[in-house]
Amino acid sequence: MTFYRTAFLTAIICLQAGCETQPKTDPRAEAKNLMEASRAWARDAQEGDIDKIIGYWDQDAVLMMPGMADLKGRDQLRQMVEGSSGVPGFEIDWEPMEARVSASGELGYVVAHKYFKVNDSLGNPVISYFREVTIWEKKPDGSWKNIIDIYNVDPSITSIK
Repeated sequence: MTFYRTAFLTAIICLQAGCETQPKTDPRAEAKNLMEASRAWARDAQEGDIDKIIGYWDQDAVLMMPGMADLKGRDQLRQMVEGSSGVPGFEIDWEPMEARVSASGELGYVVAHKYFKVNDSLGNPVISYFREVTIWEKKPDGSWKNIIDIYNVDPSITSIK
């Protein structure tokens, strides 16, 4: 009887060890990766390559902007990016200030300072500053995709750096 009990317990332990589906994640290292993904996205936004810009969003991503209806999915996001690129003097940039990643390594968020610059009716640049929170999901290929992007005007911000 002791043999069967020992064999049973050994089998349970082996099954539990073998069923571990989540690789061990270093949340701090992943937070650094997430910060770099946000910075790369900002660089690509500065360059204006629409396909690269859209590629950072998940297929079903949601963008919540002040005073506007939510944009859902890459089609709506593409329309917004294409429309913005035609606005005189349009410029966008941001700098991530902090990032956190869950212990499982599947989700993370970035807090950033962002600005938009456009020209007014006289051609003078007008800059608006925002505080932004982006929520990201790590995909099976190891890439991070933005799933929710929300920002609000923050008059206390006068620079993104």
